[in-house]
Amino acid sequence: MKINMPENVQTILNKLHSNGYQAYIYGACIRDYLLGKEPINWDITTNALPNNTVVIFDENEGFTSIPSVEDYGIVTLHFKGESCQVNTFRTGEARRFADDISEDLLHKDFTMNSIAYNEQAGIVDPYNGVGDIEKRLIRCAQNPYEQMQEDSARILRAVRFESQLGFKIEAELLQAMKDLKDTVPASGSRVRNEFIQLLLSEQPSRSIRRLLELGLLERLIPELMPAIGFDTHSSYHDKDVFEHSLVVLDNTEPNLTLRLAALLHDIDKPNCLTIDEDGEGHCYGHASGGSEMAQAILGRLNFDRKTIQAVSSLIKEHMNDFGNISDLSIKRLIRRVGPDNIDRLFELQLADIKGSALSSRDPERITKIRNKCFEVLSRREPLTVHDLDISGYDLLSLGYPPGKKIGETMDYLLDQVIDNPSLNQRDTLIALLKNRK
Repeated sequence: MKINMPENVQTILNKLHSNGYQAYIYGACIRDYLLGKEPINWDITTNALPNNTVVIFDENEGFTSIPSVEDYGIVTLHFKGESCQVNTFRTGEARRFADDISEDLLHKDFTMNSIAYNEQAGIVDPYNGVGDIEKRLIRCAQNPYEQMQEDSARILRAVRFESQLGFKIEAELLQAMKDLKDTVPASGSRVRNEFIQLLLSEQPSRSIRRLLELGLLERLIPELMPAIGFDTHSSYHDKDVFEHSLVVLDNTEPNLTLRLAALLHDIDKPNCLTIDEDGEGHCYGHASGGSEMAQAILGRLNFDRKTIQAVSSLIKEHMNDFGNISDLSIKRLIRRVGPDNIDRLFELQLADIKGSALSSRDPERITKIRNKCFEVLSRREPLTVHDLDISGYDLLSLGYPPGKKIGETMDYLLDQVIDNPSLNQRDTLIALLKNRK
């Protein structure tokens, strides 16, 4: 079999070979190629040590070599506008360097990723990864307990591959994943990254259900557990809170902010339930409470501040029935949610409606508000502090102390300008501040 790879990748392999080293493409690029998908990344593995790789790929020949700060065994090569990751052969848990491609492949996460290739050797598949791809099977090359303990994030990765690829997890591996669930960190960048990718799969609810089965959902997001089986006693809902959230999740586009908001949008309902005299359940305040819970959850999972703010604002506004649709109320809504985030609010609300066969909310009204927002945005009026004709630096020059005071003052000015866009002139804004004092 011949694998057609990008010219730059072949150039790197040839250069390593001409300098006396072994070099192969490996892992996901081969797996995707065999599945008929276009590989996203073409990673290379070699027995050249990282310092040798840096020396071989000279800047004078157009290469830029960047050794990894986090992992000494990785060098990123930039060449002709493209980048490629070059890894040195490794052993197992100790992560020592090796000189044997089979030893290196033995310690990859799963057999479907334990395949290498170059033109000289062809397919190198010592652990039947090709056969497992054909069987659509997720399996380890060695004892799955040992393989998962080398890197516990692999447990989440198996869940992700199950959903992304539609593969089946081998029974022995699945049992190891259950037994080792407590080794998975409850936070950290690797856990966050795997969680992101499983959320962005075609049917994310499948991964969430698997995490629940394995006991990992409780470990990662214990706040979701009370939602399981929780009956809101509402005539507008035909599912418990957890099942409803999963349907909403599957009804959203694969956007991270939107998917996180969908998963967590009703998370505070179990804390807010009241039953009226007619036996009807109400969860007043769950949107605000859920927004605060989401901030804590996503902060613990090491999400960035921008994502946390965007998700929490969607959750806080998802029950907004848009009782007032004046231009001013629309501009204030856009300000609260963010111009780049506002359309996700409507996507979340429409998915929320689809998530309940008994919903009384009108999707046409949401579409009407959406169009109104687009109309307001098209006028390009000031909607954020960045649109003001004055900056924080101007406030510093006016004698305002650095820090919280400047932010509060900019927010005050934005409030005035949203009400009256004609005020957005530097001299006028300064006069407003002087009059305010």
